[in-house]
Amino acid sequence: MNRYFVGYRKHTIVCHSKQGPVPLISITLPANVHDVNVLLPLLEKLKQVEDLKLEYLVADLGYFDQDVNVEALSKHDVILSTDVKKNTVLPEDMNKDLQFVCPQDYPLIWDSFNRDTLDVWFKGDDSHCPSCLFNPTCPKFFSKNYLENPLVNSPVPHGTELHKRLHKFRKQVELNFAIESNSLESVMRHKKLPVRRLPRVQLFTVMTDIFRLIRLMIKHWRATTIPKDRDDLLNKIRVMHFTYPVSA
Repeated sequence: MNRYFVGYRKHTIVCHSKQGPVPLISITLPANVHDVNVLLPLLEKLKQVEDLKLEYLVADLGYFDQDVNVEALSKHDVILSTDVKKNTVLPEDMNKDLQFVCPQDYPLIWDSFNRDTLDVWFKGDDSHCPSCLFNPTCPKFFSKNYLENPLVNSPVPHGTELHKRLHKFRKQVELNFAIESNSLESVMRHKKLPVRRLPRVQLFTVMTDIFRLIRLMIKHWRATTIPKDRDDLLNKIRVMHFTYPVSA
């Protein structure tokens, strides 16, 4: 929204649905507020949505902070997944594909995450372990503690299927909002908007979320409730009505 309201940024938590991305909670703040300082307020505000359990949250690196992410997991039970910067110093037991490897340099497979001890567990790959010379003495299970390096030792390890699905969804959401922004620009390109204060900008962003939800509800209702042959049936009724008029 800062294309039209200079100095403001909108932060939104979006969930997946069959009808497209659905905004759950939004916060509009001045642009000089860092993304890290918005993550916990967003999670606090998310509690307003009843019967909603958020387990994973995918975001860009701007929302990553070690202390904030640990608090999000300990206080809100939400696992934040982000990408890794290209210049990040990787551990010795991690390859260039961001996969942890065993002492014999074979990639490990993500097994589980223990929320009590915050240990991320990996196991050996069955396609390599049987032929390995160290198989009889290998423990076959390895762990990394989340608190030691929250960016690298993520509960959603990089390269796993879950990590790929989460970040694919984030890119789809970004593309969806970019398309919406471009369509909005075509309408408002020649209009000069006066400078707005924060409360009015917040109201505008809330209304855009409400209209998005209404459109998604209508789309869902049409896809699940209205019969597929409704239009043909209405045309038949119309033809019958004009062909055989009802007399008084």
